Amino acid sequence: MTCGIKAPGLRLALISRDPDRLSGFAEALRACGFRVAVFRDVWGFQQADPALGWLAVVLHGQGSGFRDSVEHLITSDPFLPVAVASGMEAEAFHEASEGLGLLEPLPEHPGAEAVESFLEGLRGIGRLDPRIEAAQARLDAMAQRHHPHCVVCWERHPFGLKVDYLATGADTVEGLFGCGASYEGYRGVLHGGVVSSLLDGAMAACILARGVEAYTVDLRIRFRHAVDVGLPALIRGTWAGGEGTIHHLTATLEQGGKVRATARAKFFEGSPDQPSQPMPGGAGVRNLLRQARKRPL
Repeated sequence: MTCGIKAPGLRLALISRDPDRLSGFAEALRACGFRVAVFRDVWGFQQADPALGWLAVVLHGQGSGFRDSVEHLITSDPFLPVAVASGMEAEAFHEASEGLGLLEPLPEHPGAEAVESFLEGLRGIGRLDPRIEAAQARLDAMAQRHHPHCVVCWERHPFGLKVDYLATGADTVEGLFGCGASYEGYRGVLHGGVVSSLLDGAMAACILARGVEAYTVDLRIRFRHAVDVGLPALIRGTWAGGEGTIHHLTATLEQGGKVRATARAKFFEGSPDQPSQPMPGGAGVRNLLRQARKRPL
């Protein structure tokens, strides 16, 4: 299957009592870069953090009684696109789904071959943004070229944080971090240095998603609440604008629906491994920092 999309990093939910029947479909979506979560029922889906944001939901294994499940979903979010995997005849399905505003039905047990038509349906209603696809393609290429072994985002780093930052807008990225106990500072609390690295990593991913190589010259962190160990955190980065070679970025770390830490930073265009670029302690750094601090964040 040819995906036609390069890792947009958007979230799709599959609701099925028999998720093994959707394994091929789910893996093909993941190969396209989607974050796919599987739930066994609608109630389980509705317990997920609403801040995550879902591109669409696929209902599977509901038989002819899918209408009740769909109504529960659209009551919670009237704008949520829903597709149903059904073996019903076309006319019977149309009658059962009338007034629900569903996407085109999927085969009863969809596999990888059903992905492209499903994505075309999402494109048709404007749910897939070409700007996000382009930003993710730039992020992938720039990260591989400039820091492939990053301690924050390289998935094979033996001691790294392994955060997969993905584009969620033309100027935004986000990533998930499990906040494991091995990153603890005070008892039960994620180490502040790790929090800072997560926020800085999100902002770095933002600048790479714009196709720009740059590095941090000014970083300010505010710890608003303790970040708990063992509770997944959502990290968002945003490019806020630029002035010449200086770029302004912000980031947040959320946990349990609450913002636990925020950051503001200035990035300087260039490569830190080139002697011509001013680095901390090197020639020209005072002028660079003076320029970066001309206007407080």
